[in-house]
Amino acid sequence: MSDQLIQEAPLVGIKSKLAAAFVKGPKDFGLVERAFMTHVTLRGDPDSPAFRGAVEEVLQLALPSGQTITASASGCSAVWMGPDEWLIQSVEETGPELERALRQALAGEHHAVVDVSSGYTVFELSGRRVREVLAKGCPLDLHPKVFPVGCSTQSHFFKAGITVLHIAEELYQLVVRRSFAEYACLMLLDAADEFIR
Repeated sequence: MSDQLIQEAPLVGIKSKLAAAFVKGPKDFGLVERAFMTHVTLRGDPDSPAFRGAVEEVLQLALPSGQTITASASGCSAVWMGPDEWLIQSVEETGPELERALRQALAGEHHAVVDVSSGYTVFELSGRRVREVLAKGCPLDLHPKVFPVGCSTQSHFFKAGITVLHIAEELYQLVVRRSFAEYACLMLLDAADEFIR
């Protein structure tokens, strides 16, 4: 028996079903899992210059206020989750290091920093029908006039809690709890069925 830990993506159990749904190549809707991204929750006083300054020095980006996303050239982004809460994302698997760096920079400041990477996965949804697919299970008005590129919010897709990020014109990300990932993916595939056949 091996002592090695094996990290599996949340959708490993339906990998073949997901692949089969898109076997005919690009369509009006695409879904890709971006597993193993770093997710760190950050809480603190947004009105404290010391708090903001320390965070911005570590992340090399300004913390957003309101339902927006800010990103750095290094692939790190900050998503506003509430008046004193942000979700920090990175395409690199650097959760423990990022958590440690933020804790050290914020020593003496009222804050909370928690690496929650193992509890979440990201679905990248693309295509000209992506808003129609989301509308089948999400109550939000995702029209670009209401929810433009660069916006984020929390909602649900059927029974799964999600954070929706509008990344580009026909590109959205859904941050989904690992325990709901398979369910949310299957519901997305069902909602997209008419566009991926």
